[in-house]
Amino acid sequence: MLIEEFKYTTMKNLFIFMLLIITFSSCMKEADYQTYIVDLSFNFEEGLSPEYKFGAQVVLSNLQKNYNITASTDSAGKVRFTGIEPGFYSAQLTHNYSDLGFVYYVNSRGSFDVLSDVVDTFDVATSTTGAFVIKEIYFSGCLTPSGNAYSADQFVEIYNQTDQVQYVDGLSILEHESYGLEPNYWSWLKDTIVCRMIWTIPGEGNDYPLNPGESVVLARDAFDHKSDPLGNPLCPVDLGHADFEFFVFSASGDDIDGAYSPNMIEDLFTFRGTDMVFHVRGGSALALARIPGNDAERKEFIANHLTLKDDLSSTRYYGKVPNDWVIDAVEVVFDEAHAVYKRFPDELDAGYTYNQYGSKTGLSIRRKIKETVDGRVIYQDTNNSIEDFLKGVEPKPWIYE
Repeated sequence: MLIEEFKYTTMKNLFIFMLLIITFSSCMKEADYQTYIVDLSFNFEEGLSPEYKFGAQVVLSNLQKNYNITASTDSAGKVRFTGIEPGFYSAQLTHNYSDLGFVYYVNSRGSFDVLSDVVDTFDVATSTTGAFVIKEIYFSGCLTPSGNAYSADQFVEIYNQTDQVQYVDGLSILEHESYGLEPNYWSWLKDTIVCRMIWTIPGEGNDYPLNPGESVVLARDAFDHKSDPLGNPLCPVDLGHADFEFFVFSASGDDIDGAYSPNMIEDLFTFRGTDMVFHVRGGSALALARIPGNDAERKEFIANHLTLKDDLSSTRYYGKVPNDWVIDAVEVVFDEAHAVYKRFPDELDAGYTYNQYGSKTGLSIRRKIKETVDGRVIYQDTNNSIEDFLKGVEPKPWIYE
């Protein structure tokens, strides 16, 4: 009798449980949107082995709701996302592979609406690592005790990534003509940087060796900004022994000529004044390049490759330097909102960076460390500054951490 009663009770409870599930399921709200499939293909270099196309990370970003979905490419360079809700999306691919002693970095990005199933194809930009990288850029300046702006302490730092001595003779710093406040006027020039400034490290080829894992600092004004009476006690850096200096000679003598630092060669200065200044908000997109030839040949090339804007009122000449001569480039923008005005093509810098704390903050942007090999720091260099740089950090010239 007890067994029969137990069976009856168990069956009754099971029936009630199933009824509750059915009732609950019928009350659940159905999704108020249909989901779709997004199939993306990426045009890797023709003839590239399938093993190098496999495993590239693709981040699909919903730009309206601000969330990401990540997947990886197959051996054909394709990726599929399922269950994607309607909206406006961007896709960014990042990848790297090694072949014959070189490291190749692959980047791609694009945007599209998802209102139905999507099938789309994107081109990729492929680049290789070089011996030098721009390790740090300090452009924001700082405030004096009286609250005035101070930016004479700006600097750019170049680092030797390799395990061999490299020579910095003839390396040039280029500043893009545009400050990134509006669409790039020169976007139609796909293989050329148009520059407002070109400054070059002097030397005949083997005058300035740079040891593995060391750097050179290019100072706007090469003196101890912390303790010099002409400086600022609130300044974060001492540049009294900067390796090189951006010195602008003028009759007024307004620019300070550091006693211990060789002067850079002024090859082009379109908006020449009495001092060299990088934009304190981050409008200066910078590249490191080596223009072939000696000083005279380099200057002749620049003089023969000047350009004007296609404007009857334009009287300012800018320099043109081929992308193939660029060793490293950093797309520095004002902020996230101005990133749409990128100037460098993806093969030079697929991303961008900025100091999120703004000008007069005494903070810099510095490249992330990838690894340390036998005590030598190797900085991350994927040719995507979104991934490669720390934003708004304490300036640390000649410090590798």
